[in-house]
Amino acid sequence: MRFRLLGPVEAWEGERQIPLGGAKPRALLTALLLDPGRTVPVERLIDAVWGERSPATARPVLQTYVASLRRSFEGAGMANVIVYDRVGYLAEVRPGELDLQIFERLVGEGRQAVRETRLSEARENFRAALALWRGPALGGISDSFLRTEAARLDELRITVIEERIAVELTMGQAEQLLDELTELVALHPARERLRRDLMVALYQAGRQADALTVYREGRQVLIDELGIEPGPELRQTHEAILRSDPTLLAPVRRRRPRQLPSPPADFIGRGEELATLRTVLTQPDAMPICVISGAGGMGKSALALRAAHEVAEHFPDGQLHIELRGTSDAPAGPEEVLGRLLRELDPATTRLPVTLEERVGRYRTLLASQRKLVVLEDAAAEAQVRPLLPGGSGCAVLVTSRNRLVGLAGASFVELGVLPADTAIDLLARIAGRDRVAAEHQAASDIVRLCGQLPLAIRIAGARLASRRQWPLARLLSRLADERHRLDELTVGDQQVRAGISLSYAHLPSSARTALRRLGLMGLPSFPAWVAASALETSLSEAERILEHLVDVSLVDVEGVDPSGQLRYRLHDLIRLFARERALAEDDAKTRDAVVTRVLGGWIWLVERINETAPPYLISVPATYRLACPVDAEVARSVVADPRAWFRGEQEALITGVELAAAMDLDELAVELTAALSCTAFGGHQYVFDDPFASWHRTLEAALSAARRTDNALGEAILLAGLGQLHYERDMYAESQAHLSQALLMFRAAKNIRGEGATLAALGASCREQGYLPEALRFLDRARELLADLDDASAMGHVRRLAGTVRVETGDYPGAWADLAEALSLFTAVGSRRGQGLTLRSMSLYHRARGELAEAEQVARRALAIFQSADDRLMAAYCERALAKALLRQGRFDEAMAPLRESLTVLRTLNDAFGEACTLRVLGELHLADGRLYQAKELLEDAVRIWEQQRATLFRARTLRNLAEVREALGDLAAAKTLKAEAMEIFRRYGAREYGELSL
Repeated sequence: MRFRLLGPVEAWEGERQIPLGGAKPRALLTALLLDPGRTVPVERLIDAVWGERSPATARPVLQTYVASLRRSFEGAGMANVIVYDRVGYLAEVRPGELDLQIFERLVGEGRQAVRETRLSEARENFRAALALWRGPALGGISDSFLRTEAARLDELRITVIEERIAVELTMGQAEQLLDELTELVALHPARERLRRDLMVALYQAGRQADALTVYREGRQVLIDELGIEPGPELRQTHEAILRSDPTLLAPVRRRRPRQLPSPPADFIGRGEELATLRTVLTQPDAMPICVISGAGGMGKSALALRAAHEVAEHFPDGQLHIELRGTSDAPAGPEEVLGRLLRELDPATTRLPVTLEERVGRYRTLLASQRKLVVLEDAAAEAQVRPLLPGGSGCAVLVTSRNRLVGLAGASFVELGVLPADTAIDLLARIAGRDRVAAEHQAASDIVRLCGQLPLAIRIAGARLASRRQWPLARLLSRLADERHRLDELTVGDQQVRAGISLSYAHLPSSARTALRRLGLMGLPSFPAWVAASALETSLSEAERILEHLVDVSLVDVEGVDPSGQLRYRLHDLIRLFARERALAEDDAKTRDAVVTRVLGGWIWLVERINETAPPYLISVPATYRLACPVDAEVARSVVADPRAWFRGEQEALITGVELAAAMDLDELAVELTAALSCTAFGGHQYVFDDPFASWHRTLEAALSAARRTDNALGEAILLAGLGQLHYERDMYAESQAHLSQALLMFRAAKNIRGEGATLAALGASCREQGYLPEALRFLDRARELLADLDDASAMGHVRRLAGTVRVETGDYPGAWADLAEALSLFTAVGSRRGQGLTLRSMSLYHRARGELAEAEQVARRALAIFQSADDRLMAAYCERALAKALLRQGRFDEAMAPLRESLTVLRTLNDAFGEACTLRVLGELHLADGRLYQAKELLEDAVRIWEQQRATLFRARTLRNLAEVREALGDLAAAKTLKAEAMEIFRRYGAREYGELSL
C-alpha cells in the first residue's frame, strides 16, 4: 500500500490505484494521513471535509464516507486502514507507505549530511526527496484548513530546493544550475535566496554584468510589490560581485583531518569512564574540555583514543591528534604545536604568524564555526594546553596527562584508577590466551594482583606469556613474587613499568622526590599526612602540600578519610617498589634508619597520649619510651578523641611498621612500638575487630626475631611477656604460662622489677582462669610487693583487682573487698574508666557470691553503662551476663533472658570461647530454675565441652554441679551423685569457696 499527498491525493496497491470517491472522502483521508497513527477528532474531520459550512447531518454523513473508504481498502486486501478510537479516527500507516513521511526523513538526513559536510550524500538525499513530488501538495482537496497545510508543504518544497542548490553551488556546479535557477527566479521573483544563488552562479560562470542585472531586477520587484529594500544577504552578495571578491569564484574546501591513531585492539573495561566522556564531549552548544589523568601505565591514551573514535561522527570537520611530550625531556611548546596545526589546517598559507598570540588567533579563526575534536596527549601543565583550546563552541578538547590540570577552567575531569580484578584478569586472558588463564585461574589472579591491576603491567605480563607459550602461568607468578625483582620482570620490548614511573619521578621537585622515596621505604598500605611530615622532618602543612603535588601528578592516591577523621594516602604497589628502589639507591643507611625511627616514634608518642587520657588496663614494660617522637598537636587531639577509630584505621600500617623495623634490625624501635601497642587494647577485641589476635601475633613475632638476632635480652623478655598475654586473651592458658615463665626468668636475670611484677600479675590472671587459685594469689601478692615502690597507681589497681577476684573465688570476702575497694580508688584517681568498669563488674561478682543480690545488680548496671558508653562490646557482654545472673538469683527470669541472649551473640561474634561458655552456663541455670530441664541440660553440656577444650577445670566443675542438679530433677539420681562428687573433688583440690559452702 502506498499513500500520496505530494501532489494529487492517491492510494495505490501495487500497480493498482484504489478508488477514493469524490472530493469529500479524499479530504477525510487527507486529514487522517497528515497525522498518521494518531487519533483525529470527529470535529476536526468535519472541519476538513466541509469547512465552516458543515450540515447538521455531518456526523452520520462522515461515517458513510469512512465506511466507503474502508470498503475500497478492504477490496484491495487492506483491512483496518481506518480505525475508530473513541473520539475520532486514525489511519494505520506502516513505515515507507506515506510519501510525506519519506520526504521528511530524506530531508532530515540531507540536512544532517550538510552539517557534517558530506555534500554528495546531502545532494542525493535532497534530490530523492524532491523526486517524490508530482504537483502541488494535497491536489484535489476541498476548501478547508487543508488549504493551509497544502501551502505549508509547498513552501517546504521550495525551501528544500534552495538547500539542494546551495549544496550544489558549494560543490562547484554553478553552470549546471543556471537554467534551473533562472526558471525558479522567474516563478518566485521575491525569494531572495534563489536570486542570490542565481547571482553567484552567473558570477562563477564569468557573467558578472548579468549577475548585477539580476540584482537590480530583484530590487525593483521588492520595492514595487512589497515596498522593501533587499535583505542584508542579497546586498552583501551584490557588493562582493561589485568588488570582484575571489571567495565567490570557487567553493570553499575545508580540510577535514583524520589524525586519530587506532585504540588498542584489546581495550577492555572503563565503561563508566567512557560513558562520562561521551556525554561531556558531545554537549551541544558548548566547547567541552575533558581531562583524563592518572599514573603512568593506567591506560589514559587507550581510553582517550577509544572515546575519541566513539564520538568522531559528532565532529564532521575532522579530528586532530597532538603529542605534547609532557613527560619527556623536551615537552612540545605551544608555538611549535600551533605551527604544525596551522600548516595542517591552512596548507595554502605561505607565512606562519610569528608570535604566540598571532598563532593562537589564526588557529582559533580557522576553527571558528567548525566542529573538530582536538586530542592533546601527554600534557605537562595547564600553560601548555591553554593556547591550544579552540575559541568556538562547536569543537571539543580531550586531554591526557599524568597531572590533574585542575587549573583548566571549565574542564571536566576523569581520574583513572586501576582495573577491577575481574576486568584485569580478562585483559590478561585476551593477551596471553583464554585457555591458559582458565587452566590456571588462581595463578592468573595472583599475577594480576602482583601487577597491581595496572593496565600497562598486565599488558607486559600478558605479552611475556604470549611470547613464551611453553611457560605455565605459575612460572611467571613465581618470578613476580619477589618484590626485589618485580619491576625487572615487568619489561617487554620497549615497554617498561619502571621507565614509565621514572619519567614522572624525574620531573618532580627535590622535596617531592625525597618524600616519594621515604614513603616507598616505609612500604605502608596507607598513611596520614603526619607520617610524611615525620619522614621528611617538616611541618604538617608542608607535608600536605608535597602530598597534594604527588597526588596531582598521579604518584600518590587519596584513599579516603579514616575513622579518626584523618585524610589517608597510598602508593600503588609498583610505584612503592620503584620508590623503595630509589631510596636504597639514593639514601644512605643512616638516613633510612632515621626515617623509620621518626615515623615509628610518632606512633609510640601517640600511644602514650592515648594512655595519658585512658590509662592502660595492663602493666606497661617499659614505663617510658625512649624513642617516642612528637607529632602535630592537632593530630594528637584527633587520635585521643577516638582511639578506637584510630587503631582501626592504622592497624595494617602499625603492623607493617613493626615488621619493617624488625627487618632493618632496628630492634629497640620494634620492641618499643610492640610493647606500647600490647599495653593498649590493640591486641584484644576492644579496638581492632579484624582478626585481632593475628595482628598482635605478627608484631610480637617480628619484633622478637629482631631482638634475638641482636641479643636484646630485655627486649626478648618484654616480647615473651607479650606473647604470654596474647595466649591468655586467646584462652590458651598453658601456652600463656609457658611464655610468661620464660619472660619472668629473663626479667629477674636483668633485675627489671617492673617487668617481673607485670609478668607475675599476668601469671596470676592465667592461673585464676584455670582455677589454680592458691597459685594465682601467690603470683599476685608477690607482684603487689614488687610494684609497691614504683608509684604506678594504674599498675597497682590492675594487680589489686585481679587479687580481689581470686579471693572471691576462695571465699575470702574481707580480703576480696579490701582489694577491690583499693583497686576502684586507684583507677578513679588516675581516671581509668576501663579499670573502674572492670572493678565494678568484679564487685558485682563479690556481692552475688555473698547473696547481696540488689547490690550485685546495681554495680553490674554501673559497669555496663561504662562499657556501653565506651562502645566496648566485649566487656559490655561480660557485664550483661553479670547483670543477668544477679537477676536470675532474684527469680526475675524474664528480665534475665534478654541480656543473656545479647551477651551470647556478641561473644560468639568476637570468638570469645571462655565468655561463651560462661554465658551458656548461666543460660543453663536460667532454664533449670524455670523448669526447662532438657534445654538446661543441652546448654550446660555445651559449656562443659568448651571448658574441657580450654582445660578450665574449676569452671568445668561448677558447670558439672549444675548438671548434677538437672540430672536429679530428671530422676537420674545415680548420674547426679557421680557428677556432684566429681565437682566436689575439684573444688577441694583447687581450694574453691564452693567446697566449703557445699560441705556445710
